[in-house]
Amino acid sequence: MARRALRLPGPSARRSRRGDVIGISVLAVLLAVFPFVAPGSLTNVGVYALIYSLAALGLSLLMGLAGQVSLGHAGFFAIGAYTQAVLVTEYEVGGLLASVAAVAVTMAVALAVGLPLLRLRGHYLALATLGFGIIVTVLAAESTFLGATSGIFGIPKPEFNGRVYNSTTEYFLLLVPVVLLALLLARNVVESRIGRALGAVNDSEVAAETLGVDTFRLRLQVFVLSAAYASVAGTAFAHWLGVVNPNAANFPLSVSFLLMAVLGGLGTVYGAVIGAFAVEGLDDGLRRLIPELVPGAVGEVQLIGFGILLTTIMIFLPGGLYQLWTTARRRLSGSDLEDGGAPLPAEGAALPPDEGPLLAREGRPAAGTPLLEVSGLTKRFGGVTAVDDLDLTVHAGEIVALIGPNGAGKTTAFNMISGAVAPTAGTVTMAGTRVEGRKPHVFARAGATRTFQNLQIFGSSTVLGNVMVGRHLRSRTGLIGAALVVPARREERAVEASARELLDLLGLGADADRLAVDLPFGRQRLVEIARALALQPDLLLLDEPMAGLSGAERRDLARLLRRLRAGGMAIVLVEHDVEAVLALADRVAVLEDGVRIALGTPEQVRHDPAVVAAYLGVEPEDSAAVAVAETGPGELP
Repeated sequence: MARRALRLPGPSARRSRRGDVIGISVLAVLLAVFPFVAPGSLTNVGVYALIYSLAALGLSLLMGLAGQVSLGHAGFFAIGAYTQAVLVTEYEVGGLLASVAAVAVTMAVALAVGLPLLRLRGHYLALATLGFGIIVTVLAAESTFLGATSGIFGIPKPEFNGRVYNSTTEYFLLLVPVVLLALLLARNVVESRIGRALGAVNDSEVAAETLGVDTFRLRLQVFVLSAAYASVAGTAFAHWLGVVNPNAANFPLSVSFLLMAVLGGLGTVYGAVIGAFAVEGLDDGLRRLIPELVPGAVGEVQLIGFGILLTTIMIFLPGGLYQLWTTARRRLSGSDLEDGGAPLPAEGAALPPDEGPLLAREGRPAAGTPLLEVSGLTKRFGGVTAVDDLDLTVHAGEIVALIGPNGAGKTTAFNMISGAVAPTAGTVTMAGTRVEGRKPHVFARAGATRTFQNLQIFGSSTVLGNVMVGRHLRSRTGLIGAALVVPARREERAVEASARELLDLLGLGADADRLAVDLPFGRQRLVEIARALALQPDLLLLDEPMAGLSGAERRDLARLLRRLRAGGMAIVLVEHDVEAVLALADRVAVLEDGVRIALGTPEQVRHDPAVVAAYLGVEPEDSAAVAVAETGPGELP
């Protein structure tokens, strides 16, 4: 499924913001004119389209931002509708106040449901939400308080300032500002710190978590927000239809919401509205057309035609109508590049020549202070012990290398230290905080982060967007502030400025507004490091940072690491280039078959017979190994 590519900020992102504003403005004009030029029957279809678009918009946020599919979204729609109906008919609460209460009730239910369900992934989550929708349907059908299968009748049309909105045109125009406000709030969330973080999660969840993104919490927030959108739709539905029954929670309605979100295109905030009009228009059109083409055709035949048409559209337009629009726009502009034909990224740009301390900051632990303390760390996979009783202490202001033959357990140790993998035994303490067995975002909040052996670039984002995700813990705007945008604006400007400053410092400033995946491999590796440095960590774990780099790029990287060490940062790196490691590190730990066989200065390690034997594949007692160890530097492969 297509989803929104978060490319923030930069010229292309600013164009995207302008495009959203223009798109919403054009949509506002079209909606305002629609009921005056369309026949009454189409205006009635439009009313349902506007109502359903609210629920589809919430689902679009859930799928496009949080990457989660819900097949029970109609359950939240029904909760909002039933709550509104009960408050208005049984307790005579005003419509607006009842709507606020209905949304609050729905959000509370979504929170209770989301806490267990969002620990599931993929089709497991989809099936669990489907079960939720079925439960709501059954409860409504069996509850006498809710009218059982007959539902609740007599829900009045909304009334404001002494005016009852009881005509199709009036109700349509009443819904237009509600939908536009919902679109604006959704756009603000997508373009915010929250949207940026969730876009990163969709690209690489583990990389986002190592930068301090609490993925479960953010997904839960978007899940609750999507339920709130569905609840608003439910309250509007209750007033328009005048009755609510268990069909408001049925599975076909959830599928309709899903179709609207996907058909419109998850790549744009207003795609849900376009999708809602498309689905409702197709549904109404086929009801009229098929009986003329097939005399005597019943609803099932119409439904088959509807399904065939939608399936055909999704086969040829998997990105929805948004894909059709962007393709046409590129062809009209004569460019196949989404960014308007930006020049190719610079290759081989070197780091600035300055050799002084880099990224020193107040409050960082003094050099020599223990930061990372690993004790008895062990990991077993079935009968295989990947890491066995590892002890290691890393101090502020030093570079520690972790080396060993392939399969020695180096990356597994990194994964346990950073929280990506839970250890079988042992403890990991970072700056006084126990972090073993906890998520990577806990490790990041303790002041540490990491890079990866296999690049984990956020491919949907620019270089600048990647680095701004690294500032996630250094900004505080939440979901409400993001939706309202005004409280977040100053913070966003500060985050962008600091990210650009860091990119300039590392020689990446010219590439800031380019997609990170378009850069050469060596530059992408530097982007990953820059992203980690944006966290302002006290400890940086680098997993084979020199892999795939040219000689010049390796020298630049070594110089960068020395400058970071001079700035007070502690660095632990796994690297196969032993000579580069021995020339760079203050201390070296050597693993073999998961066991630490040596720890000391580079000079001590390079003359250790056990280390030489590990690399040459001989026993430490072998005279050949001893002879090699005594020959001096430069002999390790």
